[in-house]
Amino acid sequence: MADFFDGRRQTVQIQKDEMEILDKQLHEFKLIGRIRKIPGHSMFSINLKTGEIKMAPIEKSKCIDFITRRPVQNDRITIEPDCLYRQALNKKNFIKRLVREGIIGRKNRICLD
Repeated sequence: MADFFDGRRQTVQIQKDEMEILDKQLHEFKLIGRIRKIPGHSMFSINLKTGEIKMAPIEKSKCIDFITRRPVQNDRITIEPDCLYRQALNKKNFIKRLVREGIIGRKNRICLD
């Protein structure tokens, strides 16, 4: 009879561990910061390890504001590891800003597509 209850306790413990893992996976998205979008600018990202520059992938979601009863559009950027994000008018301007901030050196050659 004692073996029956011991086995049940082990399955309950395994289920709790699985639930904790699932909870961690569900809460993977965190708010890192907010940036006000500048009209006419695009969000660019640079991978600091590879030096790859590209436009940041933006997810757009629409919802309704309950106070004003108007549709609101929320933009989210999926954050990639080892990447830095900035707003700029175009890719050339983005590189100028990175050089000015000292993130990349003046002698580094980056090809523009």
